[in-house]
Amino acid sequence: MKISKSSALWLLIGLFTLSCTQKNYNQTTGNQHFNYQNGNTIEIDDIDNFLKHQIDSLKIPGLSIAFFNEKKIVYQKSMGVKNIETKEQVTDSTLFDAASISKAVFAFFTMKMVDKGIIELDTPLYTYLEYPAIAHDDRYQKITARMALSHSTGFQNWRYLDADGNYDPQGKLRIDFEPGTNYQYSGEAFQYLAAVLAHQLGTDRNGLESYMEEEIFIPLEMGVSSYTWNEHLDQHRTHGHVNNELNVGYGCSAKYPNFNAASSLQTQSTYYANFLIALMNGNLLSAKSQSEILSVQSEREETEQKPGVKYGLGIIIEEGPYGTNYAHSGDNGSHTSQFVFNLEQKSGYVFFTNMENGRKNIFEHNLKSFLVKH
Repeated sequence: MKISKSSALWLLIGLFTLSCTQKNYNQTTGNQHFNYQNGNTIEIDDIDNFLKHQIDSLKIPGLSIAFFNEKKIVYQKSMGVKNIETKEQVTDSTLFDAASISKAVFAFFTMKMVDKGIIELDTPLYTYLEYPAIAHDDRYQKITARMALSHSTGFQNWRYLDADGNYDPQGKLRIDFEPGTNYQYSGEAFQYLAAVLAHQLGTDRNGLESYMEEEIFIPLEMGVSSYTWNEHLDQHRTHGHVNNELNVGYGCSAKYPNFNAASSLQTQSTYYANFLIALMNGNLLSAKSQSEILSVQSEREETEQKPGVKYGLGIIIEEGPYGTNYAHSGDNGSHTSQFVFNLEQKSGYVFFTNMENGRKNIFEHNLKSFLVKH
């Protein structure tokens, strides 16, 4: 697949922008700093040293991380290697598998389509497009875009996983409860919604790529971000790792090249931070659509087996020490990611790694501890 002319143009613009701004983010002098939540001051030298220690101690192969305040990125860093065998360095043009934080960008795109009248948030999706995969259960006719984006359809995460999470290649899509009455995380729901949007726009799921580019990637300066595999990604995407060994995982790749609304976004921290800044500041969307994304839409009560969850549209909502945080994490087996931002404090961060979730969780914990201390 060739890169479109507009993607090539934005690649050049993105690389130029990164080369011009990199000094502002990473230049290390004793006096440089940036402010995080509640006015906490982070010295550039301190965060640089912290990240280097994490790379070394946790054996993180590669990392792309950005912090942002108000309407600008205040710190960005690309570190480590794309591939532990070749030792090719991660640079600011290296892309990572976003995994499940793809959902937030797709939710934003969906609400852009709501604003344009392409789809209604509370109209049953089957009235736009019937879905043979679940036609055996009439309850699916109640499912709406709001339910799909808030994980309240009743669909399991993926049809090839059974009720215990075991792989079942013959698995069928099912509904586990009355749609709209509970929370259950589901990538399948995002894929159904993507099929509906594609139908409304006169294309297929892969054809949504050009609409994402026009509506989201170009105006928000997300460079060559993509939901579908292409030749550029083949050269510039990191390789996945598990336990310090190369591992393909199950994210977007030459083997799995197609558009997946729930998990296939390929991007890096500067591009994704630009998106979060737009979401945080209400850019491109109507005030109503921004509010819908950032309002609790579904909820799971805490139990002994599972933690409680409050979910908006493509985003987790949780209380933090300085107010409400909006967050999501991603795990495609050998690539992981995380973002957090606070609307009141107008600040946040996003990072991507090319390693398994266990080490990512340790890094995330260490990062939060570092930020609290500062």
